[in-house]
Amino acid sequence: MNDIEVVLYGASGYTGEHVMWKLAELGIPFIAAGRNAARLKARIDAQPELKGARYEIVEVAHDEAALTQLLHGRKVVHNLVGPYMQFGEPVVRAALAAGCHYLDATGEQDWKIHLRDSYGKAFADKGLVLAPATSSMWVSGLLAAESVLDKPGVDSVDILYTLHGVPSAASTLSFMRMCCQPQLRLVDNVMTPWPAGAHYPVNVPGVHQVLTALPWSGGGESLFYEHDDRVINCSTLVTFRNQGLMAMLVPKMQEFAEKYAHLSAEEQEAATNAWAMEIAPQGDMPREDYSQHRVLFTCHGRGTLVARSTATWGVTGYVMTGLIGVTTIDTLLKNRQRAVGFQPATSVVGPKVMRAALEDGGVFGQMTAIIP
Repeated sequence: MNDIEVVLYGASGYTGEHVMWKLAELGIPFIAAGRNAARLKARIDAQPELKGARYEIVEVAHDEAALTQLLHGRKVVHNLVGPYMQFGEPVVRAALAAGCHYLDATGEQDWKIHLRDSYGKAFADKGLVLAPATSSMWVSGLLAAESVLDKPGVDSVDILYTLHGVPSAASTLSFMRMCCQPQLRLVDNVMTPWPAGAHYPVNVPGVHQVLTALPWSGGGESLFYEHDDRVINCSTLVTFRNQGLMAMLVPKMQEFAEKYAHLSAEEQEAATNAWAMEIAPQGDMPREDYSQHRVLFTCHGRGTLVARSTATWGVTGYVMTGLIGVTTIDTLLKNRQRAVGFQPATSVVGPKVMRAALEDGGVFGQMTAIIP
């Protein structure tokens, strides 16, 4: 185990399954860590792709001291234990103490703000990467945005995720809390809240129905572009083809604003956790079906006198997240990172390299210039 440089913490979950699969494909050895060794073993034994892979299973307590000991001498930890505002802090502190690059798969905007403000400089000073949201959300939207920012003069991006699938139990816990917290977008270089309970009708290329979309925590793109000289406005919306999910979330967001927003953080988290568990899938989820779990990422870019809009067709959310994580890990193992400190995975790897990896992995397909 002493020569293994990669730790997947929380590897027994659904996202962990996909990251382990993609690590095995590249022949990268890893430590599968978590609080329950039996659950880790069961998850690994159920994956045919891991037969012959090199890995170690480590049971570890969820506290800073134990995690620091585990991460000592490692190069990168990918933290898959969420919701991150509830469980992420000990892992980040352990990574910093151990001198280890930190990745996670969060969708939570408030967690990313906390990481940037509390740990960004410390990681940068050590030459370490701090890359939350190393996942389909919000890397896919960043790649969509980069496809329009290539056009000179474009300074504003309007991003839409159109997704198809069922979020895992852990993802459900995260999205329920993040949709009820303040959700920020970049407006004239200022991070500005969306209205509480905001939801909007959207037109999606290739879809005749008008769908309902939500800010979904505000996304990660606005935060990552906040100090980018190229961008003055950035907004992100998310919709699911399963409009029942949207119809359930809108009244919950409104109820939260009316009944829970004034309560303590602990009471708020308890409320959203309870709501999430009412709808979260139970038991092991099957792998995504490429013929069913089709996704689309669109971005409208605008400047004063120019515009560009693109649409990228793809498949899956969790397989894509596995590929994004492993592409970033591979970059770090080879010391090819393009930036350190608080960064999106696209800045660590490079947008063109990340897009090529997703295309080669079969989850990113046709990109169409709606407005060239």
